[in-house]
Amino acid sequence: MGKQATIFFIFFYLIKIFLAASPLNSSTDEQSLLAIKSHIITSDPNNTLASNWSVGTDFCTWIGITCSRKHHRVTWLDLYNMGLQGTIAKEIGNLSFLSFLNIGNNSFTGTIPYEIGNLRRLHTVQMSYNHLSGEIPLSFGRLTNLEWLSIEYNYMTGAIPRSIFNISSLQYISLTHNQLYGALPNDMCYHLSKLEVLYLSKNNLSGGIPTSLSACSQLQNLSMSYNNFSGDIPKQMGNLSQLQYLYLGANKLSGMFLDIIS
Repeated sequence: MGKQATIFFIFFYLIKIFLAASPLNSSTDEQSLLAIKSHIITSDPNNTLASNWSVGTDFCTWIGITCSRKHHRVTWLDLYNMGLQGTIAKEIGNLSFLSFLNIGNNSFTGTIPYEIGNLRRLHTVQMSYNHLSGEIPLSFGRLTNLEWLSIEYNYMTGAIPRSIFNISSLQYISLTHNQLYGALPNDMCYHLSKLEVLYLSKNNLSGGIPTSLSACSQLQNLSMSYNNFSGDIPKQMGNLSQLQYLYLGANKLSGMFLDIIS
């Protein structure tokens, strides 16, 4: 075998290895969507997925799906308010081009798959008003482009992953009405300079209110009521010049609290 032929053979072999190690493509997206469909087994009252998400049709035309023109990959998954029941398939983590995920106002149960942390392009996660339980996956901290996170009105437990407070792109966080517990990190706002809305009401959170809240300089809405927060209300919160709405009631807070909104 000549030198050029040997080089070509090696190059061709390396290409085969690369393709084998990079299985995520449009076919993967279709299989992932079908796996998601298969986990919605208890109710599809409008027959939406059963009649529309079918093999033999272009998955980019399926209800709730938006694809990129260039790559023919799923970028939006919007199943909001479809009356769906079931669990979230771990295969959702294979939709590697996904930037928008909305399954809100359904009846999904079970845990949030750890694999969602693989979706580095996600800017919106909307899972509110379901029956989800278990802990918020630590992998959420890998969603470095996330701007909107809403898991309110579920049955989530455990502590809020510290890594979430390191996502500098976050503008909206709503975890209201769950069963979350534990203290908030003392440095929770050091990396959240863009955060405008923080809703943590109706949980079992405890400890003091971090003085670092004043570092969330763009904060407009802050709700921490109906928890077990204790201690003095930090006077540094008076530096939140953009604050419009503040709810701290039904806690165990004390101390002087003046000129928070002026």
